[in-house]
Amino acid sequence: MEKIGKELFGYKRQDVNQLIEETVVKTEDLLEKIQIQEEQIKSLEKQVNYYQKLEANLRGFLENSAGNPMKIKENAISESEKILAEARHNADRIISDAIEQSEKLETKKIEIERALRRHKNQLRTIVEQETDIMEQIEDLEMDN
Repeated sequence: MEKIGKELFGYKRQDVNQLIEETVVKTEDLLEKIQIQEEQIKSLEKQVNYYQKLEANLRGFLENSAGNPMKIKENAISESEKILAEARHNADRIISDAIEQSEKLETKKIEIERALRRHKNQLRTIVEQETDIMEQIEDLEMDN
Protein backbone atom coordinates (compact mmCIF):
# COMPACT_ATOMS: atom_id res chain seq x y z
CA MET A 1 0.00 0.00 0.00
CA GLU A 2 1.34 3.37 -0.97
CA LYS A 3 1.82 5.99 1.70
CA ILE A 4 -1.01 8.46 2.00
CA GLY A 5 0.18 12.01 2.44
CA LYS A 6 -1.18 14.33 5.09
CA GLU A 7 -2.47 17.86 4.79
CA LEU A 8 -3.45 20.53 7.24
CA PHE A 9 -6.78 18.93 8.04
CA GLY A 10 -5.88 15.23 7.65
CA TYR A 11 -5.00 12.94 4.77
CA LYS A 12 -4.63 14.17 1.24
CA ARG A 13 -7.94 13.58 -0.43
CA GLN A 14 -6.24 12.94 -3.80
CA ASP A 15 -4.05 10.19 -2.29
CA VAL A 16 -7.05 8.57 -0.60
CA ASN A 17 -9.08 8.73 -3.81
CA GLN A 18 -6.18 7.28 -5.80
CA LEU A 19 -5.84 4.41 -3.31
CA ILE A 20 -9.55 3.68 -3.56
CA GLU A 21 -9.44 3.77 -7.36
CA GLU A 22 -6.44 1.42 -7.49
CA THR A 23 -8.16 -0.98 -5.12
CA VAL A 24 -11.33 -0.95 -7.20
CA VAL A 25 -9.41 -1.52 -10.46
CA LYS A 26 -7.42 -4.42 -9.00
CA THR A 27 -10.55 -5.99 -7.56
CA GLU A 28 -12.40 -5.66 -10.86
CA ASP A 29 -9.46 -7.21 -12.73
CA LEU A 30 -9.38 -10.18 -10.38
CA LEU A 31 -13.14 -10.65 -10.61
CA GLU A 32 -12.88 -10.61 -14.40
CA LYS A 33 -10.16 -13.28 -14.27
CA ILE A 34 -12.37 -15.38 -12.00
CA GLN A 35 -15.25 -15.07 -14.47
CA ILE A 36 -13.03 -16.16 -17.38
CA GLN A 37 -11.75 -19.16 -15.45
CA GLU A 38 -15.28 -20.15 -14.44
CA GLU A 39 -16.21 -20.12 -18.14
CA GLN A 40 -13.20 -22.30 -18.89
CA ILE A 41 -14.34 -24.77 -16.24
CA LYS A 42 -17.80 -24.93 -17.82
CA SER A 43 -16.20 -25.59 -21.20
CA LEU A 44 -14.10 -28.40 -19.75
CA GLU A 45 -17.18 -29.91 -18.12
CA LYS A 46 -18.88 -29.91 -21.55
CA GLN A 47 -15.90 -31.80 -22.98
CA VAL A 48 -16.19 -34.40 -20.21
CA ASN A 49 -19.89 -34.84 -21.02
CA TYR A 50 -19.00 -35.27 -24.70
CA TYR A 51 -16.60 -38.11 -23.91
CA GLN A 52 -19.13 -39.76 -21.63
CA LYS A 53 -21.75 -39.66 -24.42
CA LEU A 54 -19.19 -41.04 -26.87
CA GLU A 55 -18.50 -43.92 -24.52
CA ALA A 56 -22.22 -44.68 -24.18
CA ASN A 57 -22.66 -44.59 -27.97
CA LEU A 58 -19.77 -46.97 -28.51
CA ARG A 59 -21.16 -49.38 -25.97
CA GLY A 60 -24.54 -49.27 -27.67
CA PHE A 61 -22.96 -49.89 -31.07
CA LEU A 62 -21.10 -52.91 -29.75
CA GLU A 63 -24.24 -54.36 -28.19
CA ASN A 64 -26.17 -53.92 -31.46
CA SER A 65 -23.49 -55.49 -33.67
CA ALA A 66 -24.11 -59.08 -32.51
CA GLY A 67 -24.83 -60.29 -36.08
CA ASN A 68 -21.37 -59.40 -37.46
CA PRO A 69 -18.50 -61.88 -37.70
CA MET A 70 -16.49 -62.37 -34.52
CA LYS A 71 -13.26 -60.88 -35.89
CA ILE A 72 -14.92 -57.56 -36.72
CA LYS A 73 -16.56 -57.53 -33.32
CA GLU A 74 -13.27 -58.26 -31.53
CA ASN A 75 -11.51 -55.50 -33.48
CA ALA A 76 -14.34 -53.08 -32.72
CA ILE A 77 -14.23 -53.98 -29.04
CA SER A 78 -10.47 -53.59 -28.92
CA GLU A 79 -10.62 -50.25 -30.72
CA SER A 80 -13.46 -48.99 -28.53
CA GLU A 81 -11.58 -49.97 -25.39
CA LYS A 82 -8.61 -47.93 -26.58
CA ILE A 83 -10.86 -44.96 -27.34
CA LEU A 84 -12.62 -45.32 -23.98
CA ALA A 85 -9.33 -45.55 -22.11
CA GLU A 86 -8.11 -42.41 -23.84
CA ALA A 87 -11.41 -40.64 -23.21
CA ARG A 88 -11.34 -41.62 -19.53
CA HIS A 89 -7.75 -40.47 -19.22
CA ASN A 90 -8.58 -37.14 -20.87
CA ALA A 91 -11.73 -36.76 -18.79
CA ASP A 92 -9.82 -37.47 -15.58
CA ARG A 93 -7.16 -34.95 -16.55
CA ILE A 94 -9.76 -32.34 -17.49
CA ILE A 95 -11.69 -32.85 -14.28
CA SER A 96 -8.50 -32.76 -12.22
CA ASP A 97 -7.40 -29.54 -13.91
CA ALA A 98 -10.85 -28.02 -13.49
CA ILE A 99 -10.94 -28.88 -9.80
CA GLU A 100 -7.46 -27.45 -9.31
CA GLN A 101 -8.42 -24.24 -11.13
CA SER A 102 -11.63 -24.01 -9.15
CA GLU A 103 -9.75 -24.35 -5.86
CA LYS A 104 -7.27 -21.68 -6.92
CA LEU A 105 -10.11 -19.39 -7.94
CA GLU A 106 -11.84 -19.91 -4.62
CA THR A 107 -8.61 -19.11 -2.76
CA LYS A 108 -8.12 -15.95 -4.85
CA LYS A 109 -11.73 -14.96 -4.29
CA ILE A 110 -11.34 -15.31 -0.53
CA GLU A 111 -8.11 -13.28 -0.63
CA ILE A 112 -9.82 -10.55 -2.65
CA GLU A 113 -12.77 -10.45 -0.29
CA ARG A 114 -10.43 -10.18 2.71
CA ALA A 115 -8.42 -7.41 1.08
CA LEU A 116 -11.59 -5.57 0.16
CA ARG A 117 -12.90 -5.79 3.73
CA ARG A 118 -9.52 -4.65 5.04
CA HIS A 119 -9.47 -1.67 2.67
CA LYS A 120 -13.02 -0.77 3.57
CA ASN A 121 -12.13 -0.82 7.25
CA GLN A 122 -9.03 1.28 6.63
CA LEU A 123 -11.03 3.80 4.63
CA ARG A 124 -13.74 3.87 7.28
CA THR A 125 -11.09 4.58 9.93
CA ILE A 126 -9.59 7.35 7.81
CA VAL A 127 -12.97 8.96 7.30
CA GLU A 128 -13.76 8.73 11.01
CA GLN A 129 -10.42 10.30 11.88
CA GLU A 130 -11.00 13.06 9.35
CA THR A 131 -14.44 13.71 10.83
CA ASP A 132 -13.00 13.89 14.35
CA ILE A 133 -10.33 16.35 13.18
CA MET A 134 -12.94 18.51 11.43
CA GLU A 135 -15.09 18.53 14.58
CA GLN A 136 -12.10 19.53 16.68
CA ILE A 137 -11.31 22.36 14.26
CA GLU A 138 -14.91 23.53 14.37
CA ASP A 139 -14.87 23.45 18.17
CA LEU A 140 -11.65 25.48 18.21
CA GLU A 141 -13.10 28.00 15.77
CA MET A 142 -16.23 28.39 17.91
CA ASP A 143 -14.13 28.94 21.04
CA ASN A 144 -12.32 31.82 19.34
